[in-house]
Amino acid sequence: MNGESLDASGTLTAPGFARVAAVFDAQLAAGLHHGAQLCVRLGGKIVVDRWGGFADRARARPVLRDTPFMAYSATKAFTAACVHLLSDRGLLDLDGPVAAIWPAFGRHGKESITIRQLLTHQAGIPGKTGAAELLSWLSPRAAARRVAGMKPVHAPGARTMYHSTSAGWALGEIIRRVSGLEAAEFLRREFLEPLGMRDSFPGLPPREYRRASRIHSGDRRQALAAAVFSNPLYRSLYLPAASLNTTASDLAVFYDMLRAGGERSGRRYLSSGAVAGATAMRHDGPDGDSGLRVRWASGFGLGGYSPFPDEDIRHMGRGADERSFGHSGQGGCAFGWADPSSGLVFAFTCNRFLELKAAHARFRDLADACWGALGR
Repeated sequence: MNGESLDASGTLTAPGFARVAAVFDAQLAAGLHHGAQLCVRLGGKIVVDRWGGFADRARARPVLRDTPFMAYSATKAFTAACVHLLSDRGLLDLDGPVAAIWPAFGRHGKESITIRQLLTHQAGIPGKTGAAELLSWLSPRAAARRVAGMKPVHAPGARTMYHSTSAGWALGEIIRRVSGLEAAEFLRREFLEPLGMRDSFPGLPPREYRRASRIHSGDRRQALAAAVFSNPLYRSLYLPAASLNTTASDLAVFYDMLRAGGERSGRRYLSSGAVAGATAMRHDGPDGDSGLRVRWASGFGLGGYSPFPDEDIRHMGRGADERSFGHSGQGGCAFGWADPSSGLVFAFTCNRFLELKAAHARFRDLADACWGALGR
């Protein structure tokens, strides 16, 4: 297979990438997660395709290449791609007010909030997850009404504060109003199905729950999030900011399309200009809530920095810079990114949350092994 080596499990490791496979295996052996998948592409070709461990704590179901994992906030990149596609088609203005499309949103000081400010976490409506919000997730319309009723905590554009779910619901409503399709259906039609992402689901169908990986937490502060989405009902819902279920191999396909400027297998999904605009730096500085350094493009995070002032933990690894783009999921449960200059695409899924610094270190060690294979 063009020089790649397959082990007894059917996983693939290209020459020079043995260290990547070794780090992946060592993380499983150390108990950082119960099960995981890793897919790395270089110049469009798979160089690492590896999976291992178990989909449940009882160790009854081995993780397979097609085992769906919950991606949490890695979903945000897909919703952003949908919004950029509508902009690409001339159907919305990213720098125009949300209220021009959705009049009910333009209340309580939100009249001037732009679509781009939702994408860059600068809209001023970060929100907090509580019982009322969890109940609103049961209906996209209820969730949208809840966001429309929010009051900004700062002037739009004045600060950058991570919007965990609120901006996603707003973007989902914009997609619905402009396209006439629910956000999940638009994503399926425009990206998942034509890209051949057969094991990716915007909300896990009940029929798929039995083969999907369960969710666990190694951080007590994230135990509630693990519990909520371990419930089959909530796992079946689609939150445009947080609930794509996918595999590392599917995630790598999506980012390889973006790496190639929006084209794959002869089909254009986004214009090269749209990809460039989506991944251009919009903020490099502190997050207004955590105080940690962040780099945001319009719906994507960027590489080349460590958020921690006391430790160098670059989650895209030592070879990434501000041109490297992607998005991770809660507790380090998923991460997809691309580096167009090197042609490297990285996609990882696992089933155990870690606290923030440990999650970044998990990503860094895998990413550094990839950069090492490129001599960087």
